[in-house]
Amino acid sequence: MIEKIILYEIRRAIARKKVITLIIITFLFEIGTYVLLDYAKSTHTAARFLSSIHEYVWLIGVLLPQSFLIHFIAISISAGSMAEEYEHGTMDFLLTKPITRLSFISGKFIGGYVLLTLMYGLMVIISLFLSFFYFGTQVYLNFLPELFGAVVFSALTFYSIAFLVGEIIRRGNIAFLVASVILVTSVALVDVLILLSTLTRNLSYLSISMYFPTWGAEEFPYSIAINIPGAYFLVEGLSLFGGTPGSPLLSSLSIIAYSVVPIFISIYTFLHRDIPKRVF
Repeated sequence: MIEKIILYEIRRAIARKKVITLIIITFLFEIGTYVLLDYAKSTHTAARFLSSIHEYVWLIGVLLPQSFLIHFIAISISAGSMAEEYEHGTMDFLLTKPITRLSFISGKFIGGYVLLTLMYGLMVIISLFLSFFYFGTQVYLNFLPELFGAVVFSALTFYSIAFLVGEIIRRGNIAFLVASVILVTSVALVDVLILLSTLTRNLSYLSISMYFPTWGAEEFPYSIAINIPGAYFLVEGLSLFGGTPGSPLLSSLSIIAYSVVPIFISIYTFLHRDIPKRVF
């Protein structure tokens, strides 16, 4: 029965205007990025730079969405997963089916996450096609599966946070706004802390920044991509937080902590709260 909930959630999410809009933005983002890069080849300075990284431009399309877009897509899908069922009055009806609450919420969570993975996979496919089309042969593509998994894993942080907010607030638009504010605020605070650390040469500010959910969610893929031979400066330039030190272990632990806690709270809340016929 859980597989039916997973498929139901994928279809439900795709049917939402907000998600459809994000799919369109995904296409435009990837295509626009490579069209602009190709146009930049006509300028002397940019042409020299691009000629030095032309075999690595696939990394731009794979990693650039990691800064913000993939997290906003995750929030958009996840925030309304439970909340919109309450708003539309379908939650009470769906739970009359022969399925436990645990199976239901698990199917909803997994279904949305599968959709997020598919959407990012689409972005990667477009990125690879345009990289070969505009810049020719690409190198070190053997790192792609690991990077793909790292980005999808990193997106779990704000996907889980938004899922929890949606379950608690039970209103889709408000849940989306709250989760988005958490993302933007976290990014801004980490940037400020990194700046303070750089200006004062006080590493304690940098240590504090690592406790924010954005740090692990942003740094994990880059801590892996930085190991690609010859791609260090490109990866550092793509990173939202620059060359901040970190390790795959620390950033992955941050992702796990900020994902597992919201997931368990969401499950506990759903299992023990009353289910209204409709939330107005």
